[in-house]
Amino acid sequence: MKIIITLLLLLISISTQAQITINIRYSAPKSGALKYMKEMTRSGLADSIRAIPGCLRYEYFIPQDDPKSVLLIDSWEDDAAIQRYHQSAVMKQAEALRAKYKIERKASVYSPMQPQINKVIPDSTMIVRISEIEVYPEYLTEYLEFAHNVGATSVKEEPGVICIYPMQQLRNDCQIRILEIYASQEAYQQHIKTEHFQTYKQGTLHMVKSLDLVDMRQMAPECLPIIFNKAKE
Repeated sequence: MKIIITLLLLLISISTQAQITINIRYSAPKSGALKYMKEMTRSGLADSIRAIPGCLRYEYFIPQDDPKSVLLIDSWEDDAAIQRYHQSAVMKQAEALRAKYKIERKASVYSPMQPQINKVIPDSTMIVRISEIEVYPEYLTEYLEFAHNVGATSVKEEPGVICIYPMQQLRNDCQIRILEIYASQEAYQQHIKTEHFQTYKQGTLHMVKSLDLVDMRQMAPECLPIIFNKAKE
């Protein structure tokens, strides 16, 4: 499979150096794909990949037609960005995890020659995301402090961070939702490299039972300034 992906990327790089998106379906025995996704997320490996220069998107999804498999959508500025990833230490760590869980992969590669794909993938536009997090009960109080601190510090110190707003479900204290709004992909990439985010990420890895990053499409973007202005009143 690695050879197939490399050949596809080579063909695309010959014709264009623009944005490339790769969809990879992971499957494995004994729910191994889900375990792989969770370990990639909890260990911080997924965030390390997102921090690689040229990475525009790196997100996991659970397909409705096969809830034991995992769909990865990753998007890169160009072939050079993908090569940086393939040559990085984090790539070798991800490969080791795939071997651990006996992961099988099916990949599809898309370029800007297929515009219907690029309409879905954000580039330098605003990012609106809801992080759906479940925390182990014994770490709840400590996690809430981490979440409050990273949100307050990020909004105060980072111009590109518009909102990091942690919330807690009333019906289940361990279910946390964080509304995240970033001015651009660049702002998000800068955010995950900051010391305060890394302190939060590394400090809470063992506290988080599950994490799902859900990107949202704005339906009334013109209302956003009004909402924040009303919050000041």
